[in-house]
Amino acid sequence: MRISNKCSMALHILVLLAEFTDQKLTSEQIAKSVGCNPVMVRNLLLKLKEAGLVATRRGIGGSVLMKSPEDITIWMVYQAVDASSFDGFIGLHPNPSLQCPVGKNIYSLLENPYGRIKDGMREAMEAITLQQLLDDYDINMSQSGSPPS
Repeated sequence: MRISNKCSMALHILVLLAEFTDQKLTSEQIAKSVGCNPVMVRNLLLKLKEAGLVATRRGIGGSVLMKSPEDITIWMVYQAVDASSFDGFIGLHPNPSLQCPVGKNIYSLLENPYGRIKDGMREAMEAITLQQLLDDYDINMSQSGSPPS
């Protein structure tokens, strides 16, 4: 599966929101940290809002988490911002020969193992929470001694 950069950018946004709860972060400020344009941040925040993960305030700006970091998984974030790419997780070659006994059966042959691989990926993504990322962030901060710029 290809996890697009939308997922990592959305996770970056959520870590920022969780770490800086005492500050109102604008899309411009978030965009500087993420390294993208504010429109992309607003689009991702909209998708996260639609998934019930954040609340946003129009006009005055600022977003907040709507769930506890322990209750937000990477799978939830991925589904919020890039759900359709999971269907294309494993590509199948489009033109196997129907005249060949292997070619005409390759899709059904691969269906079960590919399904198991997709299930394993989903389970792994469901097992990792935003809180675990925040804990790792805190460990990194204590080791480096300063916040990233």
